[in-house]
Amino acid sequence: MRFPPSLIERLRSHFLMSEVVGKRVPLKKHGREYQGLCPFHNEKTPSFTVNDEKGFYHCFGCGAHGDAIEFLRKYDRLSYPEAVETLARDAGIALPKPSEEEFRKVESDKTLYEVLDAACKWFEQQLSATSGMVARDYVEKRGLKPETIRNFRIGYAPDERNALYNHLLKAGFAQSLQAEAGLIGLTESSTPYDRFRGRVMFPIRNSAGKVIAFGGRLLATTTVSKTLPKYLNSPETPVFKKGEILYNIDLAKKSAREGNMAVVMEGYMDVVSTTQAGISYAMATLGTAVTPEHLRLLWQMAKEPVVCLDGDTAGMRAMMRAAEVALPLLKPGYSLRFALLPKGEDPDTYIQKNGKASFEKILLMSHRLSQILWETLSPQYKSDLPEERAALENALKQLTDKIADPTVRSHYASYFRKLLWAKAPAGTKVAPERSVHVEQMVLQHNTAAMESLVQRMLTILIKFPELLHKSQIEETLSRLDIRSQHFDTVRNVLLGAAGHVDIDDRGAFTAYLHKQLHGQLPEPIKLPYKDSLNAEEAFVLWGETVSVYEVARLEFELKELQETVGQAMDDASYSRLVELQQSIQKAKATRTFAPAETEEM
Repeated sequence: MRFPPSLIERLRSHFLMSEVVGKRVPLKKHGREYQGLCPFHNEKTPSFTVNDEKGFYHCFGCGAHGDAIEFLRKYDRLSYPEAVETLARDAGIALPKPSEEEFRKVESDKTLYEVLDAACKWFEQQLSATSGMVARDYVEKRGLKPETIRNFRIGYAPDERNALYNHLLKAGFAQSLQAEAGLIGLTESSTPYDRFRGRVMFPIRNSAGKVIAFGGRLLATTTVSKTLPKYLNSPETPVFKKGEILYNIDLAKKSAREGNMAVVMEGYMDVVSTTQAGISYAMATLGTAVTPEHLRLLWQMAKEPVVCLDGDTAGMRAMMRAAEVALPLLKPGYSLRFALLPKGEDPDTYIQKNGKASFEKILLMSHRLSQILWETLSPQYKSDLPEERAALENALKQLTDKIADPTVRSHYASYFRKLLWAKAPAGTKVAPERSVHVEQMVLQHNTAAMESLVQRMLTILIKFPELLHKSQIEETLSRLDIRSQHFDTVRNVLLGAAGHVDIDDRGAFTAYLHKQLHGQLPEPIKLPYKDSLNAEEAFVLWGETVSVYEVARLEFELKELQETVGQAMDDASYSRLVELQQSIQKAKATRTFAPAETEEM
C-alpha cells in the first residue's frame, strides 16, 4: 500500500521522536538529544541517540538509523504499511482508502511470494526423491550435513523440461505468474520451459526470510547444453533485485549485528560451508560485484565488513572493484576490510581443509581498504624515479578525490603522503606536509590528562563556532562522556548556542557564552599552528582530539578497574575487563588521528 507523501510528512511532524521511541526504550536527556541502550544490538554503554529537532534516531554502535516509521518497523517487526497505520492510529489521523491499483500491487507481491515458496518446497522434495540421487551425491561430497541442507532449504531441479511448470500449474499458479517469478522461460513460439533444470537449487531469501529467487548449480550428469553457466540465478523480478540483496542475510544478520562482524563472499557454497563450520555471519553477493546498496546493508550490521575473495586473479580484480565502489561512500568509522585467501583457495575449500579457527584468523588479519589501495598500486611504480613517484602520487590522489566525506578524504590523503615520504630513496629531502594532526600525547591515565583533551575540544569550538553547524560535531559532542561538571556545562551551552544566538557573529557568540557561563569560560589551550589554523584544519584537529580522548577514556576506565579489583576479580568484573580491552583495540583500529610513524589506517 502506498501513502501520499503529505500524509507521511504529517505523521512524522505530529510526534517527537523521543515520544515514539520513549514508549519502548528508556531514554535520558543528554544535551540536545536523548540517550539510551540500543534495542537493536546488545550493549552495556549507551550509544543510541534520539534527536527531536532532526527527527531521527541513530546508534553509533550498530549503525541503526531512521525516522519514527523505520523505528516502528524494526522494533515492533512491522511492515511499512503497518508502521504507518500504527502512527496514524496513535495520532488519530484517518488513513485514505487504497486504490484498486494499490490492492492489485499488494496482492501481486503476495502471490509471487507464494509461487516462489511453492517452488522451493517442490525443489526440496525432489532432492529426497529417487530422481534426486545425483544431487544428493553432490551435496554429500561437498560435506553438507542434513541440518545444513534443511536450514538453507537446498533442493534439486530435475533434468526435465516442464516438471516444475506442470507441478505449479496443477497447484493453481498460472503460466504468467510463473514467468513473472522467473521460474519459467518462454520460447519464441511462447512455449514454456523450466528455467532451472539439472541443478542443485539454493533459495535466495530476503531479510524477512521469504523466498524471492533461486540460484542453481549445474550438475555434471545433466543432459542440457554444456554451454550453460555453472551457476544460474533467477532474473530480476518485482521482488528480486540482485544488487540489493545478499544471500543468507536472513540467517546472518542477527549474529553480524551482535558481533559487529560481517563477511561477504562470492558463492553460495562458500556461505553454506563456512556457516556449517560455525561462521554465522557469512553472506554472499549474487553473481554481481559489491554494489553501493550491498555496502549500506552490510554497514547496518557491522562498521567494517570483511570482503573475503578467492585467492586468484579474478578475486584481486573483484577486490579493487569493491574498493572503488566503497570510496565515495566512506564515512567516519565505516569502511571495508579485505581477507585474502591463499592462491587457488576459496572460502569453501579453505575452511574444509583448515577449519574454523584458521579461517577466523584470516578474517582477523584482514587488510584495511587504505592499505589494500597502497599495496595494490605502489608496486606498479619505481620509487627511485621522480617521474614514477609523481605518477603514483597522482594515481593515489585520483582515488582519494572519490571520497565524498571531507574528513575521511583528508585522512586518506595524509596517510598516502606519509607512505610516499617513507618510500622516498635514502638521502632524498622531501618536505613533510605541515599537518594539524594531534601530536603524540603521553597520557598518564589521570583526570588531569583527560581534562586537557576536553579543554582542547572546547577551545576549538569556542575559537571556531562555525563548526557547530556540522552535524558530526553536534552528534559527537552530545554523546561524549565528560566527567567534569564545569566542562559538561560548557558543552551544553555550546550545544544550545545555535538556538539562541547567531553563532557566525563572533561578538554575539562570545557575549552569549560569557553570560551563560557567568564569565567562567574554560582556560584556552594553545593549539598547534595557532596563528594560521583555519576552520577546515580545526575541524580535522577536533576529530583527531576526540579519537585520542575516546581511547584514553577507555584505558583510564580499564586502569581504574584493574586497580580496584586487583586479583580478586569476580565474573562481572572479568567480563567488563575483557569488554574494555576489546573496545580499546577496536577504538585504536578505527581512530582517525594520524600518529607520527607511518602505520595502517
